[in-house]
Amino acid sequence: MTARIHVAACCDENYVPYAAVMMLSALASTPRTPITFHLINCSISSDSIRKLQELISIQNSQLEIHQPDDALYQGLPTLRYGEAVYQRINLPEYIPSDIGRIIYIDCDTLVLGNLEKLWQVDLEGNLVAAVENLSPKACKDIGLPRTEYFNSGVLLIDLEGWRREGVHHQVTDYARGNAHRLQYVDQCSLNAVLRGRWLRLGPEWNQQSDIYKVVKKYHEGSSYTQKSMEKAILNPEIVHFTGKKKPWTIYCFHPFKAQHKAFVKQTPWADLPAPDASLKVHLKYFFALRQRWKAYKRQSDIKNFQQSKANHE
Repeated sequence: MTARIHVAACCDENYVPYAAVMMLSALASTPRTPITFHLINCSISSDSIRKLQELISIQNSQLEIHQPDDALYQGLPTLRYGEAVYQRINLPEYIPSDIGRIIYIDCDTLVLGNLEKLWQVDLEGNLVAAVENLSPKACKDIGLPRTEYFNSGVLLIDLEGWRREGVHHQVTDYARGNAHRLQYVDQCSLNAVLRGRWLRLGPEWNQQSDIYKVVKKYHEGSSYTQKSMEKAILNPEIVHFTGKKKPWTIYCFHPFKAQHKAFVKQTPWADLPAPDASLKVHLKYFFALRQRWKAYKRQSDIKNFQQSKANHE
């Protein structure tokens, strides 16, 4: 068994409840291995920090809070994502030097697989392991083929290698010089610097929300087969709620929305109202019969698969 797993995340005040969900789900899915979480504090209130610390301590786990150096990103645009988007780049600046590798996970995620499997992946000399970005569009900003462009929401990072080669400084410099033409500033900058130096993980380790559309319409040109994407749909290790329709909103039809909400109920933010809670949105959701049917069908397929899997174990 691994001695201890280190998991990093970055968020601001708005995403604290969902950082809590990521952490709780990781602990539930990795019961036999201790985890230390490292949270980069992007303007989180002291009250929220206290609640999060108490929540994780009750789970007999550890949470380390790190204060970022905002001067590293002075002049860089944050767009709609906030300053937290840049913090994963500079994890070597914050994480203690005796920690040689770390798993970075976005906060809009649900961990369903044992993280020890990811932690033990052999990087084979690469500086990071990641999942190919499933959308065929994001890679175009930096002129990379789709198969060479990864999604930065889940990363297994060789911290020793990043420190040795100053990868975080290279990525920050690239972002500073190219941010004006990039839609996903941090992700594109990481890809530009780490081209050819990342290990491809299976799509189940970062099951992005558009996988349902990609597997039917845009699978050609991806390095993943339809079969591997269909497997990731039914049995994901980490669900990544990419896009604007998040599971904490009313107008969301993601098949793992209910599981995410169940974890929210275990946090101090259980009664937090949905940001789109209005009569108009409720009515829109109620009458979205086609989307609701598709979500129900997907949930049924996942449930049937999980039951079949359990019967064979």
